[in-house]
Amino acid sequence: MKNVVSALTALLASVAMPAHSEEAVPFKATLLGQVVLPTGLKIAGTEFGGISGLDYDAASGLFYAISDDRSERAPARLYTLKLAVDGKGVHGIDIVSSAELRNAEGAAFAKKDVDPEAIRFDASANRIFWSSEGDAAGRPAIYEAKADGSHVRSFAIPEAYLPDADKTRGVRGNLSFESLAISPDGKTLWAGTENALVQDGEKATLEAGSPSRIIGFDIASGAVAAEYVYDNGPIFTKATQDPFYNDNGLSEFMFFGPDELLTIERSFALGIGSEINFYLASFSGATDVKGSASIKDVAAKAMSRRKVLKIGEGDFGLDIDNIESVTWGPEVDGQRTLVIASDNNFNPEQFTQFVVLKLDSATN
Repeated sequence: MKNVVSALTALLASVAMPAHSEEAVPFKATLLGQVVLPTGLKIAGTEFGGISGLDYDAASGLFYAISDDRSERAPARLYTLKLAVDGKGVHGIDIVSSAELRNAEGAAFAKKDVDPEAIRFDASANRIFWSSEGDAAGRPAIYEAKADGSHVRSFAIPEAYLPDADKTRGVRGNLSFESLAISPDGKTLWAGTENALVQDGEKATLEAGSPSRIIGFDIASGAVAAEYVYDNGPIFTKATQDPFYNDNGLSEFMFFGPDELLTIERSFALGIGSEINFYLASFSGATDVKGSASIKDVAAKAMSRRKVLKIGEGDFGLDIDNIESVTWGPEVDGQRTLVIASDNNFNPEQFTQFVVLKLDSATN
């Protein structure tokens, strides 16, 4: 599939643009550019889209991306991509390959039996970890797989995360494991829920945020190592268009330092658009709530967090879409780049968007 869409995306790629200044946030970033792909684009007969997770392998120069197609348009799948990025901008994208995600029996996942959301590549073992928000019964999952998508194992998910029959426990539909990150020492896989477990609290509203859980699994044994509370912020504004839908939640994270996550909260209001907020969230001083059936009766201190970057509609000159992915990208001019990507929901009114920001040297 290499170079299949290079010519198209070279035309769609944005030129480098000046930095947008945002008061009260410490990250300084410059937009290097973006690539926008239209909904409906097909590669070898399969629709490309639903990009909900993205991770970069510096050794190969490849990005690993996962689609949240629930095996409805084609079998659940991952992609490898290459972005043409340099100091002058973003010049195009190659969809290098695709691979089906396989279940424990070695077969493609059945329709609606999986909802892929996040992906991380472990270069040390040439493997991937990926998450599912829910199967046909709404049960979330976290998997280890080979780089070709073949199943290696699944992690045992604590009961607190598993929905029960009367819906008084577990993850909420479409608000489950949106985030994954591998610790810098390679020993722990961290996963985050988009909003609170049912028994932990309410979904985010205009007035209040929602207490997500971030759970760490020991990669060697698969056992739960720790759990922490992460408090999402409230929804940024009212919706203005019927049916007046709006939301906010933890849509992805990755490590910024040994004890600190760079998190993304994606907020949306119908008729207004999106606002993407980046935070640095620290495990230091937070209460380990490992094994808690509910956090309502636990005197738990949530992870501390501080806003470091905001992208609203029009910031950086962007029409920002449904950002669900974040990864470090290649260094440009000796500076770190941040790559974010959107999930188009396979909706013709949306698009797949890859945005590359160069962070000021003081941020590296």
